[in-house]
Amino acid sequence: MSSVRKPIIPKPPRTRQKVLVILQEQCKQCDLCIQFCPKKVLCADFSKYNKKGYHPVTTCDLDACVNCGFCEMICPDMAIFLSEREEAKEAYEKGALDEGTLIPEFMGDGREHEEESN
Repeated sequence: MSSVRKPIIPKPPRTRQKVLVILQEQCKQCDLCIQFCPKKVLCADFSKYNKKGYHPVTTCDLDACVNCGFCEMICPDMAIFLSEREEAKEAYEKGALDEGTLIPEFMGDGREHEEESN
């Protein structure tokens, strides 16, 4: 038996097949997605209101997302869903997103993109 440790090989970075899309204007702040997210990826954005007068959901820890889809399944307003990466990237790059649509993976937490457009 050897007393020499085997080298620790770091895990390669995990790439998610799908990206999270949040339609903040459809959100009614029911917080179901926040409560049911097993990795605590989502939180309410208390710094803004949507057109309905609610604080919309945003991401708090996007790196923790494992694409489980619980948020998509539990949202009664279909305000949050997972989209194919290439399809979402194409829409984002073309500027084909409706107002209040966040794809946090491509725009940081969404706040930087908002500030640029103001």
